[in-house]
Amino acid sequence: MRPILLAIIIFINFILQITLFEYIEILGIAPNTVVIIVVCYALLRDDIEGALLGFFAGLLLDIFFGRAVGVSAFLLMMIGFICGKPFKDFYKENYIVPLALVAIMSMLYEFFFYIFNFLLQGGTDFLRYATQIILPTTIYNIFLCIFIYRVFYGVNNFLERRVERTSGFK
Repeated sequence: MRPILLAIIIFINFILQITLFEYIEILGIAPNTVVIIVVCYALLRDDIEGALLGFFAGLLLDIFFGRAVGVSAFLLMMIGFICGKPFKDFYKENYIVPLALVAIMSMLYEFFFYIFNFLLQGGTDFLRYATQIILPTTIYNIFLCIFIYRVFYGVNNFLERRVERTSGFK
């Protein structure tokens, strides 16, 4: 059930990213919901599932929009792994950890995306990139994280209760 859910999540997010989110830009910045989804999913599940979700979501982004295949896949895979590893036993109803991690990981993702896609190709205006893309994207992602994490939390609880009922474990 979870692999199917992962595929559906990746597909729905991809469709929303290229359609709806293009129309809800603020100051020319669209949210990067892939980072939010990878962080939230990794927090609620574990490092391996978070890394897998990040890899396949990033690979889809690279194939359709990337300058080089593998950059987003690698970055999102690492985000999923890092967010899922140390936070396995945190209080999942708490929104502070997801918000903090989304803020940190959004900045890191955009920073390394800049390095791999612009700096290595001669783009040296980092201050402009940081103020016009990294910071606004991070703020947008923090705001959306509140809603996305709540949805993921509810779906995860539903699936875990379903597994408990069907397997007979309590």
